Formats: sequence, C-alpha cells, structure tokens
Amino acid sequence: MLDLLIKNADILTMDGACPVVIGGAVGIKDGKIEFVSAAVPENAEEARRVIDAKGNIVMPGLVNTHAHAAMCVMRGYADDYRLNEWLFEKIFPVEARLTREAVLAGVRLGVAEMLASGTTSFSDMYSNESAAAAIIEEAGIRANLSNGVIALSDGFDFESDRAAKELRELVRSWHGAANGRILADASIHAEYTSPPWVWEKEHEIAAQYGLVTHIHLAETEHEVNECKARHGGLSPVEMFNKYGIFDTPVSAAHCVCLSENDMRILAQKQVSASHCPLSNLKLASGIANVCRLIELGVNVSLGTDGCASNNTHDLFEEIKLATLLAKGTSLDPTAVPAYQVLKMATLNGAKAQGRSNVGQLAAGFDADLIMLNVHSPHMQPVYSPAATAAYAANGGDVCLTMVQGKVLYENGEWKTIDIEKAIADVNRIAVPIVLKN
Repeated sequence: MLDLLIKNADILTMDGACPVVIGGAVGIKDGKIEFVSAAVPENAEEARRVIDAKGNIVMPGLVNTHAHAAMCVMRGYADDYRLNEWLFEKIFPVEARLTREAVLAGVRLGVAEMLASGTTSFSDMYSNESAAAAIIEEAGIRANLSNGVIALSDGFDFESDRAAKELRELVRSWHGAANGRILADASIHAEYTSPPWVWEKEHEIAAQYGLVTHIHLAETEHEVNECKARHGGLSPVEMFNKYGIFDTPVSAAHCVCLSENDMRILAQKQVSASHCPLSNLKLASGIANVCRLIELGVNVSLGTDGCASNNTHDLFEEIKLATLLAKGTSLDPTAVPAYQVLKMATLNGAKAQGRSNVGQLAAGFDADLIMLNVHSPHMQPVYSPAATAAYAANGGDVCLTMVQGKVLYENGEWKTIDIEKAIADVNRIAVPIVLKN
C-alpha cells in the first residue's frame, strides 16, 4: 500500500524523458517515489493518505546551494553598504559577538523560512554547524554543512582552528546522518581570507572523505584585482586551480567576475557555480555570466546567500531573477527558459551538493517535493506549469513541502518546528547581540 498518493496534479518532473505531466499522479512509499504517471494506477487509491491537488503544480523541492542560514538574525541590519564595508565593518564584528544560542536560533528560523518557501535542501556555511545539525535533523530538511575556514593572522594554527575542528566533528558525527539527509562539506571561505597552505589542508580532508568543498569565488571585481596584485596576475580561479582545490568536487558561490579562461577552468574541472543574483545585485557586486557558463558546460545552480545580503531565503525570487538577468544581459529573450532555470534550482542543485537521489520526480528517487497553489489571481490562468512556476510564483505560493515522504510544511503549518518559539527566540536571544555597540 502507498503511504501517499497525490492526484490531479500538473507535475514538473525535471526528468528529460517526461518533463511535464498534466493532471497526473505521484505515488510515494517508504520515503521514495513509487511512480509518476498520467493517471492513477489501479489500486493506488488505497493509499494511506490521498491528496487531491486540484490542478496545483507539483515539482521537486528546491535546492539552495549557497546559504548562511543563521544570518537571518541580521536581516535588515546592514543594508545599502558596499561589500567590503558591509563585511568587515558590519557583519564580521556582529558575527564575532554571536553566541552559540544566537546562531542556533537563527538556524531554526532560517530553516522554517526555507521549508515554507519550498526549499528542501540547502548548503550552509557558518559556525556551530555541529550543533545546528541537531536542529536540521529534527526539522527534517536536508543540508550540506560547512564552516568556511578563515585565516587572517600570521599565527594561524589549522589544527586548533574552530572551523577545522568543526569539520572533523561534522565528518565524524554527522556525515550521512539522518538517513543521508545531512552531509559534511569542506569549506574555504574565500581566496582573500586565507593563504594557499590552508586551502591545501582543507583540500586534504575533502579528498580523504570524499567531500564537496564549498567556497566563495570571484564575487567582486575588487576581490579579483586584489588577488591578481598578490599573486602575480593570477585570478582566484587560477589560484585555486594551481593548488589543486578543484581536483575534488567544488561548489563555488557567486562566480560574478570571471574571465573566459576562468570559466573554461571551471568547466574543465567540473566545478559547480552557485548563482546568487539577488545578493550580487543588492551589494552591487555585478552579474554572473550565466549564459556563457552554461554554454561551456558548467553546472549552474542557485543560492540565496545570507539574509543579511538578500533579505530572504525565497529561492523563487532567485529563479525569476536568474532567468530575467540572463535574458537582459544577453539581449536574448530565449536565454535560460523557464524549465531550464527550474532545473538549476532542483536537479543542478542536487548535483552541486553531491546528491544523486533528489532533484527529480521519478521512480526510485527520494520523495522530496513541493506543491504550488495555483488558485490565486497572480497564478491564473496556467498555460504552462513551468512558466507559471518560474515567472509568476513566489515562496508564499508553496502549500506543501515534503522530504523523504514526510510532510514538513502544509498550508501555513510547520509540522516539525514551533514557529512562534523560533521567532521569539531570535528576538530575545539574537537581536540584542546584533544591536550591541
């Protein structure tokens, strides 16, 4: 017997063999997709629960490949600053004050926001990730967790550094935990926040345990120019490549200021580029050349970055902006069409995270899916489910979010998170720390 049957749904599968199923059905058993079909199979109506989608859109859960979930405690705190001033004068000083409890309060609120807006898996780079893992396990979402190593002092000791110790703890206690939902990532914060010998140390751990390495890469022209001045004309991409960092899987956030050679290196080394258009525009960092990256064969996914530079975790905003920026910068209205940008937010994101069992609705895949309510003025009429999801939808249209067959959010109700407590804790614990001079 099926655990759940969803019927009368317009299904976006992200499966090239059958990309769209109108008025179809999805069967779920033991946390996995049993079938996706145009009609309900015989005896499938005997499922333990039946959901009549009534024409709503069902699609894979969204994958956010670059986030700092806890930074939602700084949502609206440091707006309208240049990146260097924002980072070094506003964000880093606050982060130095944040307590473990403040970070965890932010994680819980950030995860709640993601679930309500359709994200079922995210790649996080922050501190206290081992403790955050327990919250993620309880909430039911997927996450790739990392603590970006930062080594700005001459006396930096890698083995005693918090980020390095936390990585080893994540690998030891959480990698593959929660039925595979939680994975550890290695992480280098950026080229400009640590020297090459530190990258090599982090890379050794990634290679030893088969981890994805999560980095910030070529976010601004200033970053690239400073790197070239330090390293004899080599860009951040060329530097990371020189030291072998791309010899294991890498998910690189931003990738805004890349030369043709940089993009060819990323393609050759199969580096995934996490496109974060809202954050990049808000900080006036620039616009990634997504069209050329795709043309060269780079796996391009989508990320929100942190709420201090976005200000939400709503990946549907990134979806719409990503396709519109591609069209506007290329002067080609056919660039990055609706289905392709939705693939960036689902299947491509899963690939960037090193996950082969999600991102697509097909038999045998884990049942990570979301439903969009199309019965509202801004979603009607629906001529193309893909176009509606890419151009009309927003996170508020998500009416169901499921991971491994378990419903985590439905019609305004969080099943695994006390949302009132989550909001209260952020305001009680974190906000006074953020505002402290």
